[in-house]
Amino acid sequence: MAVVREGSFRAAAERLYITQSAISQHIKDLETALGRQLFERGWRGVTLTAHGELLQSYAQRIFALVAEAENALTNLENLPEGRLSIGATPGVGIYLAPDWIGRFRSRYVQFTVALQTGVTAQVVSDILAQRLELGFVEGELDNHHHPRLGICILQEVPQMVIVGTKHAWWHLDEVPLQALADQPFIVRPPNSQSRIWLEQTLRAHGIEPRISAEFDNIESTKRAVAAGTCITILPHYVVQNEIAQGTLHALSIQGNPLRRTLKLIWDQSAHFTPIGRAFLDMLRAEYPPIAKVIGKA
Repeated sequence: MAVVREGSFRAAAERLYITQSAISQHIKDLETALGRQLFERGWRGVTLTAHGELLQSYAQRIFALVAEAENALTNLENLPEGRLSIGATPGVGIYLAPDWIGRFRSRYVQFTVALQTGVTAQVVSDILAQRLELGFVEGELDNHHHPRLGICILQEVPQMVIVGTKHAWWHLDEVPLQALADQPFIVRPPNSQSRIWLEQTLRAHGIEPRISAEFDNIESTKRAVAAGTCITILPHYVVQNEIAQGTLHALSIQGNPLRRTLKLIWDQSAHFTPIGRAFLDMLRAEYPPIAKVIGKA
């Protein structure tokens, strides 16, 4: 196509930043493969033969189809349907992801977004098995290193002490970490990454947590804390509705020693689908580190 546009091998070579001999060899190889002469060589330059004009018409159609395909893939409004599968740990899946999905669906009503919640290990496993395209976890990934696992820290998440109206700390705004040593805890099951993280972190500060109850879901934990005098450790976004309703109260820990991170994970061996990329692009304003993941400044 460049030779046709420029009218000579030399001009085409300059436009494509390759040598004239390379252009000539490519044309010769193509003519040999097709068994047809494609160009008439003359002192005024080169022109297409009848066979060359026929091939050019097909080439133009091919390039047009490629451009059309790229446009369809990059402009999601042109896709009639599609599906995005994402995974999240329980807190993220219940209290953050539904809002993300709602905002995304308000723009792209033709797409289905499937959300699966699970413990960190399960989300990582499903990402690497390519059952999920995107994962959002607050759990630690120290035991989940894999060369294909992409990890992007989106945000630090301070963990708060959560109490109910019957607790003596109801009117406090902050407590020292050591004060937690005497408190009865409601925690997640032993296989939960949040339970493992909490026990390891407290023990690192010389505190052996007093476990009073274990619940496998956050809603049960919140209701039990609201009804009694036990405490739990949760991020603020998990209890913001109960705080507004006056049934739970969140206290800071002096020095904010209990912190976790919200992370995006994905399989680096797989390309993001256009839908997945659009979902991340939507979250980019809220979580700027995503820009590096999808290559946008």
